[in-house]
Amino acid sequence: MYKKILVPFDNSRQAISAAQHAVKLALVSKSTVTLFHIVQDIANHSEEKIKVLRTNAQLMLEQLREEISGNDVKIDTAVALGNPSKEILKKAKIESYDVIIMGSRGLGKIPGLLMGSVSNKVCSGAVCPVIVIHVTAD
Repeated sequence: MYKKILVPFDNSRQAISAAQHAVKLALVSKSTVTLFHIVQDIANHSEEKIKVLRTNAQLMLEQLREEISGNDVKIDTAVALGNPSKEILKKAKIESYDVIIMGSRGLGKIPGLLMGSVSNKVCSGAVCPVIVIHVTAD
């Protein structure tokens, strides 16, 4: 079963749901969950702006960890700078994650029928299974 679960997190409803699902799976499989946020590498950002974005991302992940960690699950956090899909794929491969659980934003031309571009790229390029959590509109 899975021992290391990677959860890319962008603070969307779908990502929150993915994190909650990851914790449930981790309880059953005695896995470690890593909440992972990618700060987009935008050329016009100053070093100071990037530092602020990284700090804010880490605070966001810490807050989520506290919200979902009421169980007996080890939850780590990590922040990277770069292209979201590339950083997710790189982390999953280099650190040998067993599964990626992520939300699907579905922001394409046909919402609800297409996965978000990041989740689609991760599904296409991952070296491990990818579970995509779809949250329907209320």
